[in-house]
Amino acid sequence: MSRKSTLGDALAAHPSVDMLAPAIPIIIWAISGRPVPDDNVSQNLFVALSTLSGLVMAAVTFICSMSYQSESRYMQIARDRYHDELSRNWVSIIAWTAITAVLPLASLCLWPSRPGLSTAISIYALVMMIAKLGRSIHWMKYTLFMQKASMTIGEPFTDKDMQKAFQRHEANGIR
Repeated sequence: MSRKSTLGDALAAHPSVDMLAPAIPIIIWAISGRPVPDDNVSQNLFVALSTLSGLVMAAVTFICSMSYQSESRYMQIARDRYHDELSRNWVSIIAWTAITAVLPLASLCLWPSRPGLSTAISIYALVMMIAKLGRSIHWMKYTLFMQKASMTIGEPFTDKDMQKAFQRHEANGIR
């Protein structure tokens, strides 16, 4: 396997890495003088962000159920072999997506006394929501790939078969 896939596998297996993603935008925001939106804009922004997180939560739970309900032979093998990684990822994705829906509401409550903190919390929630959505899309692509592999690879299943299928997948430019 290539170094890229090894790094990708490590990142996919450890959702705690997503905690670092919001640090960069918050540092940039702090360096740029900690600008805060106007009062009217902030209230609408916080409510919109919470609503968007709720919609992302619906998509994430759909993708999770798709992954766990797949009857593909190879997806079943993956669930058996990588149960800990999958459960760690999905618990992290669903829990943090729920938290990103609540954080903007907390920002709304804090706004009158701490507008800077409210803005930082909302930036954190937005970036974390995007990171968890990206992680769930990764698992959706993985599930779809495994379903397709189940249809195209004959029994018995070998690692060499999966490597060939992955190479065809990469050669076709499917991302």
